[in-house]
Amino acid sequence: MSKSYKVSKKTMNMGEKKGQTVYSVRPYSYGTLTTEEVATQIAVESTATPADVKAVLDRYAYYVKENLKKGYDIELLGFGKLYLRFLTGKAVENEKDANAKLVKSIIPAFRPSYHKLKNGTHIYNLIPDTIELVKYGDEKKDKTIEP
Repeated sequence: MSKSYKVSKKTMNMGEKKGQTVYSVRPYSYGTLTTEEVATQIAVESTATPADVKAVLDRYAYYVKENLKKGYDIELLGFGKLYLRFLTGKAVENEKDANAKLVKSIIPAFRPSYHKLKNGTHIYNLIPDTIELVKYGDEKKDKTIEP
């Protein structure tokens, strides 16, 4: 499996390299798959129809939202944990002043599942065991078979 990247160029506007042009890499996505497309992929490998898969995904999304609203965190099988996070404006010095008025907004958050190796390294479940980084445009082209 491979993950494409693009080279990005940036002119630094502060620090030691102010005014210098520097380069880095960023991941490149080939697009976003819709729920319908994923439901069709799942249906091909199961006895469920795409409509069945979509119905289950729809209900799952509904109950994730409902249970977050009730105060639960949600463990998504093999993916990680969804939870609600507070964005607060400031901390206060007096415990009596620490109340809901400090919360500016509530946002969904995600913590990916992982397992820890003996050396303390995290291995994230969503990332394949091996992944090759390839520059966008330099990907290996599939050979086409002509009749």
